[in-house]
Amino acid sequence: MIAPNASRLSPLALAIALAPLGAVAQNVTPDADPQQHNRTLISEELVVVGQPLDSLMNSDDIERKQANDLDDIFSGVSSVLVGGSVGAAQKIYVRNLGEDTLNIMVDGATQSGVTYHHTGRISVEPELLKQVRVQVGAGDATNGPGALGGAIRFETKDPEDLLGSDNFGALLKTGYFSNTEGTKNSATVYGRFNDTLSAMASYVDADQDNMEDAKGNELPGTNSDQGLGFVKLVGDLGAGHRLSLSHERLTEEGEKLTRPEWGQGPNNPLRELEFERETSTLKYQWDAPGNEALLVDANVYATEFNIYRPWDNYTSTVDTQGFTLGNTSKLAGHSVEYGVDYRDDEVTAGEADDANPFTETSEVLGLFVQDRYQATDRLLLSFGTRYDEFEAVDKEGNEFIEEGFSPNLGFSFEATRRLTVSGGYAEALRGVETNDGFKLFGTTNDPDLKAERAKNLEFGADYELGRFMFSAGVHDVTIEDAIGNAVPWSRHYENLGDLESEGYTLGLTYSGQRLFSKWTFLDTTAEIDGEQVTRYSYGYLGTSTGDTLSIDTSYQITDGLDAGWIATLVEGMDDIYVVAADATVDKPGYGVHDFYLHWEPRVSENLSMTLTVKNAFNKQYLDHGSIEDFTHVPDYDGIVGYPAPGRDIRLSLALRF
Repeated sequence: MIAPNASRLSPLALAIALAPLGAVAQNVTPDADPQQHNRTLISEELVVVGQPLDSLMNSDDIERKQANDLDDIFSGVSSVLVGGSVGAAQKIYVRNLGEDTLNIMVDGATQSGVTYHHTGRISVEPELLKQVRVQVGAGDATNGPGALGGAIRFETKDPEDLLGSDNFGALLKTGYFSNTEGTKNSATVYGRFNDTLSAMASYVDADQDNMEDAKGNELPGTNSDQGLGFVKLVGDLGAGHRLSLSHERLTEEGEKLTRPEWGQGPNNPLRELEFERETSTLKYQWDAPGNEALLVDANVYATEFNIYRPWDNYTSTVDTQGFTLGNTSKLAGHSVEYGVDYRDDEVTAGEADDANPFTETSEVLGLFVQDRYQATDRLLLSFGTRYDEFEAVDKEGNEFIEEGFSPNLGFSFEATRRLTVSGGYAEALRGVETNDGFKLFGTTNDPDLKAERAKNLEFGADYELGRFMFSAGVHDVTIEDAIGNAVPWSRHYENLGDLESEGYTLGLTYSGQRLFSKWTFLDTTAEIDGEQVTRYSYGYLGTSTGDTLSIDTSYQITDGLDAGWIATLVEGMDDIYVVAADATVDKPGYGVHDFYLHWEPRVSENLSMTLTVKNAFNKQYLDHGSIEDFTHVPDYDGIVGYPAPGRDIRLSLALRF
């Protein structure tokens, strides 16, 4: 077994670690059914070209982790890194490419724009998630505009997901977190009023004190008081028509550091900070009975994300409205999805009572078509394109207009009964968009800003041997003319050069009747014109991480009791040169292990309990998605991220009526 505090690894070490499992594989009957394991776990594998490394997790996965923030949601997913200890300051990176390169959606509502560069741009409540899907890399034309580094889709639960055969019900949950001496309580009611109409309403309240690191040091500014209200109404109207309307309001407040993503220091005092996100979505689907040419999927949405600083009465708000109208037609082996999407963003910032705040706007109109063609029994082809037109007006009145096509082409070929190979090429375009609200008072744009274009090349292979699945893949992504701030500390946006992410993955999955184990190794680098990307310098654009081994293992002890182990082992990085500071920094490696037990007693099928131990071996570390440690550099002594929280024992109880 890998030591609890293991911090360095290599492909050779990975091969040695997996060798015993490979030997076992030779003794497995080829006809063994890998589907017998009855738990649906995180899926992260090559699926079709143009959609390379694709991750899917459902509500059961999230519940067993007792997820409390973004980092918890994506634990065990090697392609996704969430940086930062403070939930409000967490940023998402997919293969080292940041939120500026991703298209992130909640129930189809795109969460775009930046309110404050020292915080994250997305806040979700794990309690209400039905599933999360991660599309890694530029790919499918249906990913939406500007998906240079990929797309993340959060989908909330429907009443039908909770009702089963009942017409009405309620779910009460309570949880305790030892590290923060915090609690999370939720109440959800749901009902089916007739054959047509169902509804649900939920409220979640979470109250957390300051975290402690593994050395027992309190981390001021990491406390949180969060509340979420959620309602959804669903109508099955007959003849394949389905309509849903949902509204979600998430609030958080607390005494945060002025720059929440940095550690505490003389230039980073504690001050009150308030967050609020509201999202409303209307969705319509029509699966026409007996007509494979009509599968309509449409949504209209509005979302608003606001940050308010009471101490200087400064506020920043991102308002987004948009829609998607699509249809899927199936004919002669083809499944063609086509449609139109539109999004309008407005960022305003300034004093809360200012009648004339700083304002920037952007909009994008796109047309898309994606064909998945089963050419033969063994060959699946995927090809399509997007056409997007971007328009933006900055606070100085400069207008930016860009348009163009984003093609993709890929294949998946079953070379033998056991071996499948796949690969593809895809492009994605993103024009100039709105800037960071907390920088608007001093921000300028290069009037000659050009659109960014991603070019993504992927190849992979899966080999199935009984209950074992071996996988390997390579990726090479180049984002030409990446847009960002000139370094150091500039508020001037310009084309910085080419942002590149390249590397490979290795994977091994075992699916038995009771045991499931997935090991994934990721080696990826991110550079801008030869300089390794750091979170400090490039923030939302990207970061750099060491080679990472992710392990997700579970064992079903009895029909009602299962145990799990999730581990993340990251290799250290030394002497990273940072142009902005004219200095080098190190990123020490770390190994983090989480364990859980989930119990559904037979005596009461309406009761469930989960015990989770996060960072079980109490490892002190700074994750590679956090602000790097610059404390050894003159004039940078206050620049370092907070260490990760120490051991956290979590217990939750759920009771269904």
